[in-house]
Amino acid sequence: MSLINKFKAGVAEAGNKAKTVVEINRLKMQNSSKQNEIEQQYQEIGRLVFEAREDDAWPIIKEQLDPNMNRILQLKFEIEQNLLQIANLSDEKPCRSCGATVAIDVRFCPKCGHTFEIIDQPIEVNEEESQQHTPLLSERSNKEE
Repeated sequence: MSLINKFKAGVAEAGNKAKTVVEINRLKMQNSSKQNEIEQQYQEIGRLVFEAREDDAWPIIKEQLDPNMNRILQLKFEIEQNLLQIANLSDEKPCRSCGATVAIDVRFCPKCGHTFEIIDQPIEVNEEESQQHTPLLSERSNKEE
């Protein structure tokens, strides 16, 4: 390989790494924004509880809190999806035991010692279902757990 080709390959690799870093930072900023919104939802729940207690409307009706609770759950799901994307982009995975981020190829968590099991199970697919619906990677991993 000539020097020019090596240089071109190096520039292309650097460009790809830069794009990956930008995407990871974008996802991290989204998560930060979502976490702030979760905090706002918690504050709103606190305000509703305080007002219900102050107005002698205690205990608070569950339906009053449902919109806030549902939004928090939705935001947490979106954060988890972003974290999975970040892990895929950075060749890292989260430890399900302690939450530490570790390299994708490690067998043990260096923080807590949790063993990462490799599940090698064939996925049974019905031909009719496979033509109608192809499950997403996240759906497959949730079903296997």
